[in-house]
Amino acid sequence: MRHPVRRLLSIAVAASLAGPLEAHHSAAQFDLTIRDNEVEGIVRVFEPANPHTRIVLEITDEKGTRDVEFEGHSRNNYFRSGLRPDMVQPGDRVTLIAAPMRDGSDGGYVLGVILADGRQF
Repeated sequence: MRHPVRRLLSIAVAASLAGPLEAHHSAAQFDLTIRDNEVEGIVRVFEPANPHTRIVLEITDEKGTRDVEFEGHSRNNYFRSGLRPDMVQPGDRVTLIAAPMRDGSDGGYVLGVILADGRQF
């Protein structure tokens, strides 16, 4: 071997970079086979971001009134579909089309957003 230290250092650097790649979570917690689940509520938080948007809705149903957090597509995906960050404000009533959590808990993965005026993204 010509440069065993260089080779060992290269392996160590490559191994250290693999950790962050594994840090991104999967979508396994969402039941993506259910694509017509609609959830209506009042926007508390709308944070379009990359890699995932965060939406918190105040929902009132048979369980009572509570804030429920949803994860969504990236800011880029919403932008390409026509949705701009200023189109959704806290206090707005929206309907989310969301894949529910597999374990039945509150929340889900947003597949679409329907604004009060009927526009869908």
